[in-house]
Amino acid sequence: MNILEMQTSSLSEYLSLIESQPGDYRHIFRGHHDSCWGLVPGLYRIQNPNIFNGTLEASYDAYEARCLEVFFNEGLPYLPSIQRGYSNDRILAQHFGVPTRFLDWTRDPLVALFFAVEQDVDIDAAVFMILPDAQYLPEHVRSLGSHKAIALTPPAIDRRIPAQKSVFTFHPFGPSDAPFVPLDQRPDMGNQITSGDGLVRGFTKIVIPARRRRHLRHTLLSIGVDRRNLFPGLDGVGMDVGARARSMLIF
Repeated sequence: MNILEMQTSSLSEYLSLIESQPGDYRHIFRGHHDSCWGLVPGLYRIQNPNIFNGTLEASYDAYEARCLEVFFNEGLPYLPSIQRGYSNDRILAQHFGVPTRFLDWTRDPLVALFFAVEQDVDIDAAVFMILPDAQYLPEHVRSLGSHKAIALTPPAIDRRIPAQKSVFTFHPFGPSDAPFVPLDQRPDMGNQITSGDGLVRGFTKIVIPARRRRHLRHTLLSIGVDRRNLFPGLDGVGMDVGARARSMLIF
């Protein structure tokens, strides 16, 4: 994985760093408000599920299956009309807060940057960008095959999916008896692409120093990259007004 660091608080520099990478906007993007966080799906952040007398991977499989069962049983009256299946079930559940083996990303680098710098905290943030091995519709995917990173384009479950230009990714667990290794620690992650230096992997981390966060956040709010637009509805409007008030941008 390539690691870059922003030297200014300019959106143009951020976009230039993306454009400097082979494949530039063919990548998908994910923002972390703490640059120290690794790329780990929500399911594998749960420590030692120990609910299955077998491998660690099998325990996680059983844990996820139980989470999905409870979600669909208890959420039945509220479920949108969507084709059920291996990948769609996990996308729908994760979209509403259930930990699954998928990771959520966006096709819009400004959306990823917003989630990276939204919180007013004094720590470095980061945006990851990855070039998937393949892209599919969710109903066509039940397993990874030889791929290391499959991108899944979700159905428009609600207005938040298209607003955030959401994408989900699916990755192999790794050795079944060992803990999940964060994707940013895996040397084989990211599709290979030709550059001036030969074949390179499309996988980059852009670090945003803490002192750059505030200016970038204000710039994003000023151009409408905010909760009101990314979370359509009254909740999003309220969260946006609160964020602007805390940033002294309400007038």
